[in-house]
Formats: sequence, C-alpha cells, structure tokens
Amino acid sequence: MRAGNIYQFKHMSQFHNVANFNKHKEVFLQRNPDLFTHSEFIAFEVLSQYSVVVPGVANAKIGTLVSACSPKQGGISRATFVRMLRKAKKAGIIQTYKTYRSSGGFSHNIFVFQSFDATCDTQMTQCENQEIAYDSKESAVQSTEETEKLFINLKNKDLNIRQEKEVQPLHDDNQLLSKDLDYTFVPNTVPNIFIHTVKPFFDRADEIYTFWQKALLAYKKFNFDTPLEHMTTIVIEAFKTTVFHYKHRNIKTTFVQYYYGTLSAMLSAEKRREYAQHGVKPRYNWLDV
Repeated sequence: MRAGNIYQFKHMSQFHNVANFNKHKEVFLQRNPDLFTHSEFIAFEVLSQYSVVVPGVANAKIGTLVSACSPKQGGISRATFVRMLRKAKKAGIIQTYKTYRSSGGFSHNIFVFQSFDATCDTQMTQCENQEIAYDSKESAVQSTEETEKLFINLKNKDLNIRQEKEVQPLHDDNQLLSKDLDYTFVPNTVPNIFIHTVKPFFDRADEIYTFWQKALLAYKKFNFDTPLEHMTTIVIEAFKTTVFHYKHRNIKTTFVQYYYGTLSAMLSAEKRREYAQHGVKPRYNWLDV
C-alpha cells in the first residue's frame, strides 16, 4: 500500500461518523476493562484521537503518536505503545497496515479500528499472521534494542517493570522459551542478594541477568582492583535509586538507561575513593577543574 493523505484511506473506515466510531470504541472498552494498563490506555486514547478525521482510521507514525502522549501524565514509551497495539490487534479492535514510499522503503502506518456487533458477547479474534507495525526498516531493527526491551506494567502491582523482548521461536515449538524462565534460572554468576532485590520488580531470569550485565559494562569502564561481586551493595543501591526516581516520575529516559547512568556515577565516585586510599592521583581529577 502506497503512502498518502489520510483521505486516500477513507474507504477503509468502517464507521458512519465519529459518534458511531466512539460508540463502538466505548463498548469495546466496557467489555475489556482489564485489557490495558494505565499507560497503554493513554496510548489507545491518543490513537483514537488521531482517528477522527476519517472515523476509525489514522495514518500517523508511531513516533508521532508517542510524542502526542507526552503531555498526558508524564507520557509513555514506544515499547508501551507497541505493546498496546499488540493487545488491541489480538482483541480484534485494531488492524495495522504498512505503507511504502514511491522511492522505496517503509513509510507511515495505517491503523484501522474494526467495527463489531455490540450485542455479541464473544471476544473478537485476529488473524494470527498479522504483522507488528513499524515506522520504517530502521525502526524494525531498533525494536530489538535495549530501549524497547523494558516496559511498565501497573496492572497487578504498584510497581512492576518488565522487559519486553521479541523472542525468536525455537526449532521445536514445544521447547521452553527464555521468557518462561523465572528468577530461579538466573546463572550462578549473579549474586543471590542482587537477584532477591530485583525479583519483586523483574521476576524473569533474562530480565535480572540483563541488569547484572549492565552492571558489568559499567564496572569495566573503571578498571577496579576490587571484583564486582564485592561491590554488589553499590549495584543494588543504584537499582533502588532508579526505582525511587521511577515511582516519583523523575525518569525521562528508559528505566535501564537511568539505572546504567546512576550506577556509572556511583562507580566513578567509588573509583575516586580507591585512588585516595592508595594515595594515587588520577590522570583527570574533576576537583582540579
């Protein structure tokens, strides 16, 4: 499908007018009150607002829609928006279509809300081969990066942050996927005290392991004499600090980026203390600047 003006896709609308579109949407939400988390509901409402020029049809980029969520209670992440789309498509209320530029490559997406029989109590289903919408080829690659792996789930806990990860299926569909492994499967290279600190918020093995790997990356920048395992209290303090600032909505980036930056700052201070204990002046001392 070629990219174009929103009116080019008018034939895809399934609603007579905006009022008819809103009615179907509200009935859907009433029938699925627990489908979306608070952040996902914000994403769903913003997408709905972008679907009134042609009732039930929007042609905005995901990045544009995420930015439009910013004024609403602190905004949302791109991962949250993608997760909302996945749930909405599975429930049958939204279908997405990719468009292409005349010069080649992906352009904006088309989001089409689906009409349904409001008197029917059975839940709608969606084609299993429906693709996940992306802004472009570059976006498809970026979706596997760190910023897209963590997402917020406030449905069952006051704070429960999980990592969103596209897991490629194994050769045997019956084999256990990594996302099914809980915290008891974390490799023994990760200290138990760190595992038990993180698991109330991230209880999957790959999630906890990712945080420890980030700690290793930060640790290796400073060439410590002390092993990281003997500095676990600093790593835990960085994680707890990140949780505190997340709960107070002070994090402007992603949770994992804030955690990594906080830990790097703490390790930098620890390195300066190590220099002081050995009476060695570092080649660069910010106190002398």
